[in-house]
Amino acid sequence: MASMVGWIDISLPVFEDSVVWPGAPKTKLTRHRSMVLGDRSNNTNLFMNCHTGTHIDAPLHFIREGVSIDQISIDALIGEAHVLDFSQKSAIDVESLERAWPKKDIKRVLLKTSNSKLWQEGETSFVKDYCALTEETARWLLKKKVLLIGVDYLSVQRYEDSPIVHEILLAATIVLLEGLDLSKASDGRYELTCLPLKLIGAEAAPARALLRRI
Repeated sequence: MASMVGWIDISLPVFEDSVVWPGAPKTKLTRHRSMVLGDRSNNTNLFMNCHTGTHIDAPLHFIREGVSIDQISIDALIGEAHVLDFSQKSAIDVESLERAWPKKDIKRVLLKTSNSKLWQEGETSFVKDYCALTEETARWLLKKKVLLIGVDYLSVQRYEDSPIVHEILLAATIVLLEGLDLSKASDGRYELTCLPLKLIGAEAAPARALLRRI
């Protein structure tokens, strides 16, 4: 692994057993050319859903006239971010957010929950009862005027819920960074760097996300 002094990689690895949303196609990595088979180079084809692993949702995901992933603000993706640790709680409610919220205004918030333990344990099956936001917590975060919300499972909303959480946040052009592994990030202030692939016209894209403690 390449050296990353001071940086924490909060991205999920992408491989053929990567967890995907129920009904989405599994990831496939296929060697188009292989040196083992006598070719002069290795060359791999990748097939994956845009919402696999660590990825960013653009407004177009749930807003008909919303901007696509190549049009979202880069300013939202790089800069100071706060990790708020809710890993000892079964749910994130407004009261918990109010207690944990820093006194200073913050623009990027990453919500660490018990979900991160699933990635740490190498879980490869989709878990339906993951911790996520509700309509109430989404509206509370909306009032805070954040630019980006990061969560440590594949969706910012609960599995059985309607898309109202996505709709509330994406309508306000809040960038949703989903599929994080925050198991190695403690509560506090960080520098966030996170960039999606520049997929023209897509509603989401895979991303690599890194944190460095401030």
